[in-house]
Formats: sequence, structure tokens, C-alpha cells
Amino acid sequence: MERPESDDLGERRHVSSVRGRLVLLTVSLLIPTVLSMGFLLAGADRESRGQLYQQLVTTARALSGAVDRQAAVGVSVAETLATDQALISGDWAAFHARALRVTARRPGWIVVSDISGQQILNTLKPYGAPLPRSPRATELTSALLAGRSKVSDLREGKVAGKPVITVATPIMVKGQTYVLSYVVESASFTSVFRQQRVPDRWVATLLDNNRHVIARSRFNEKFTGAAASKDMTRNLAHSTEGVSKSTSLEGVPTMVAYTRSPQTGWTLVVAVPRADLATTVNRSVVMGGGVFLVLLALGIALSMVYARRINAEMRRLVSDATAIGRGETLPPADPGGLEEIAAVHAALREASDELKARQERQSVMINELNHRVKNTLATVQALARQTFMKTKGAPVDVFTERLIALSGAHDLLTRTGWREADMGQLVQASLGAHVDRVDRAGPPVALAPHTAVGLSMVFHELATNSAKYGALSAPGGRVEVSWRLDPVTDNLAFTWRDIGGPPVVPPKSTGFGTRLIESSIRREQKGHARFDFRADGLVFEASLPLPETVRWSNAF
Repeated sequence: MERPESDDLGERRHVSSVRGRLVLLTVSLLIPTVLSMGFLLAGADRESRGQLYQQLVTTARALSGAVDRQAAVGVSVAETLATDQALISGDWAAFHARALRVTARRPGWIVVSDISGQQILNTLKPYGAPLPRSPRATELTSALLAGRSKVSDLREGKVAGKPVITVATPIMVKGQTYVLSYVVESASFTSVFRQQRVPDRWVATLLDNNRHVIARSRFNEKFTGAAASKDMTRNLAHSTEGVSKSTSLEGVPTMVAYTRSPQTGWTLVVAVPRADLATTVNRSVVMGGGVFLVLLALGIALSMVYARRINAEMRRLVSDATAIGRGETLPPADPGGLEEIAAVHAALREASDELKARQERQSVMINELNHRVKNTLATVQALARQTFMKTKGAPVDVFTERLIALSGAHDLLTRTGWREADMGQLVQASLGAHVDRVDRAGPPVALAPHTAVGLSMVFHELATNSAKYGALSAPGGRVEVSWRLDPVTDNLAFTWRDIGGPPVVPPKSTGFGTRLIESSIRREQKGHARFDFRADGLVFEASLPLPETVRWSNAF
């Protein structure tokens, strides 16, 4: 459904107003700011992500170093005890007692086994208690045969019944090869995460060479021994250190940083939920958007304040223009106003002074012209009387009355500076002595000078005709004159109706007055006229377009 044209015009006027222009100016000035802010936010986002990724890698390296140091402590304990004289001499009972003292303040315990894996002693058990055989991984056996200490991957402790990590070193006792191991629970590595103060929302995970979880900062007991996720396994297959997307063992999308230790081969993984990254970005966007909205509201508020001041100045200019139209002289401009508005006001004031002077000169000339026209009409009237005085049947009175009617129209126009004449006043001036017997009804209608002069002759001829043959010739007769403006064409329509006069007989021929009326209405005014000679009285109807009233002016 189409909107009315008036609504579109109203919208155009609103946008074209000073207030609308200032608001648009504010918004247009803020658009580059918004774009710049968007670029800055994008750059800040990239920078913050880069800093976060670097922080993840740094944290992973720090944790991996701490794990290596803790593993090195285990190696040191194992290698130190390997030089114990009681052990070298094969005094298992004395060494068991010595090992208990060494590990009393440490999280681990000591196990000695032969090359086949049969445990000889275990400080978790009293000396002499039966002990199980522990299968040994191939890579651990190879390292021991080569005479090197070795840190194992995650294992299940036969005696402890928990996941453990062993630091094994080969020893010789009475010419036979044995293995001394310092064993700790895998959960002991969680102390590294606490000491390094891993953030609560971050997850640190320690993986062995088989990609199994040794320790975890969250839900350690649940996920110890679990295999790493598939995408994490793929990442570790391609590089020893990096940052990539992954999915945690809980199924949460994460961004991870990982690094592999060259000492143990273990991998330290630090993960942060991707939702936290988005929250950080959204916080920046919300902050930037909030700043923009504040700037926009402030800009619009300031533009409204300035628009109110400018509108007040513009309304003052409109009042000045209206005062000029009324012919008034403008006062000086208010001090402290806008410079441009003051310049326009000064120009309007100069124009009003000039128009006032011109109006005074024009009034003088119109009065002089009207005086000369009256003198001319009086001269014509005197010449007519002298010319037709001795001519029998000469219509000198009729000619004189027509001149008087024309003079009355000139007087009416002179009062308004030949701008316009009111319809009611014109009818009254044209009727002369018969005005008291004519009922007039109609709205105020402004007639152009050309129209007023023509209609004055029409009403004079109608009144003269009625006084001779119609209602005004009878003692009780009256005349009704009504007029209106057509709402569609805006034409002036009026009706003359004789009431209470003698019976009307249609004329056999057209007289001078009838021809004058028809000529004035049809030719001069481009209208329509109709005489209806009814038995009870004449009815005359006419309709004519109204030209725009233009004030008479000149260049003097």
C-alpha cells in the first residue's frame, strides 16, 4: 500500500530541516570514527590473541621446565642411592633402612629389582615381605643395559596399586646387574600446576611418550591414563611445539599450546576454552560499541541544542519576512546571535527600509494617479453633458452613472494600493443608492484589480436593469446577491436574483447593458454567464476563474 504524498513531503521536510541536517552531520562525522574503531578493535583483537597465544606457549614451557626439574630430582635421588655402600656390598636390610630415611620427606619410594623385573626390596613394604615381578618396558630395558638412568612413561604400580612414574638407574651388586628405581605417584606432578598457578579456566595436561595423561590440573583422577584426543595426537605428530585448535577430553572446544621436553620426551599441553577467547573479544566489541553509542548520543544531543538555537534564529528571520510583508520596519538584530543570521537580518532590514520608502513613493503616486483619473472622469462627464445637452433622447444620465460606478471601483482599489478588492465591498460600492435593498451573502474573496473593475460594471448594469424593469422598480422588491468559491476549480460563482418585482417578460432584443455584461464575463474574465428570465424575477448566474492577486509595483 502506497503512503500518502503528504507523508513523504513531511519526511522530506524533516530531513531537510536544520535539526535533521545537524544530526546527519553528526552521524556522518561518527562513521569514520566507527570504521577506525573497527580497524583498531580488529588490530587489538589480533594483538590480544597473539599475546594470549604467546602466554600459553610461555606457560607450557614454564610448566615443562618445572616437570623436568622434578624429574631431575628423582634422577638425582636414584643415582645418589646407587652409590650407597650397603647396596654395593649387598646388605639389602641396611640399604632398606637407609632408603626409608632418604624418602621419609619425599613423595616417592625406592624399589630394587633384578634385570627380569623381580623386586628385591620395596620401601612401601617391610624388608623381607614377598614382592611381585614388574614387567619392564622394552625402551627402559634398553636404556638400563646401556648404563643410563631412564625416566619411564606412565605405569601401574604393582605394590602401590596406582599410576606411577619410575626413575630407574642400573647398579652392580656383587657382580650382578640390578635396577634401582625411585618411584612416585603420577598425581605428584599436579603440584607443579599449583606452584605455577595455572589459571582456573585453563587446563594443564602432562602427556607421556605414548600420549597418555600422566597428570592434569583439572579432573586428574578421572583422566589419568586416558589417551590424548585425536586432533592433539595429530598435532604432536607434526611438531614438538605450537599453538592450534583442539578439543579437550571433556569435549570442550579449546585453543592449546604444547611443547615437548627433550629430557623426558613428555609433552606439556596448556588449553583455554575458545569461548573464553570469544568472551574477551566480545568484551572489547561491547566496550567499543558502548563508546560509540555514548559519542553518538552526545553528538545528537549537542546537535539538538545547536539546532534549537539555529531554529530560533530562523524563526526570527521568518518573523522578519512576515513583518516586511506587512510593510513594517525591522528592528536591529539581537547582539550575540549567529553571524550568518545577523547578516541575513541586516539585509532584510535594508530591504524593509527600501520597500517602506518605495511604498511611500508608490502611495503618493497612486493617490496622484487616482486624483488625476477622477479629474479625467469628471472632465469626460462634463464633456458628455455639454455634448448631449441639446440632443433629444441622449442617454447622458446612463453614461454618467457608468462613469460613477467605474470611479467607485477605482476608489476601492486605491485604498488597497491596487493590490486587491474585496467581493462584498465591491458589490456594495457598485450598487449605489440601491444598496439598502440588496441582500448580500458570501465568503471573503480577494479580487484582482482587472477582475474588480470588470465586475463593478457588471453589478452596476444589473442594478440599473433591476431599477428600470425588475425588483428594484417595485416598492417592495428586493435583490439577493450570493457568491461562493468552487471547492474543485476554485472559480468564483455568483448569482443575482430579483424578488418581488413585476412579472418578467423576456426581451426581444439584446440591449447594450446585456452585451456589456456578457462581454465582461466571457471575453475579459474568461468565464460563463447565463440570464434566466423567469416570470417571478430575473436570475443571473456567472462563473469565472480568479487570477492570482499580484501587488502592483514599479521600478522607481
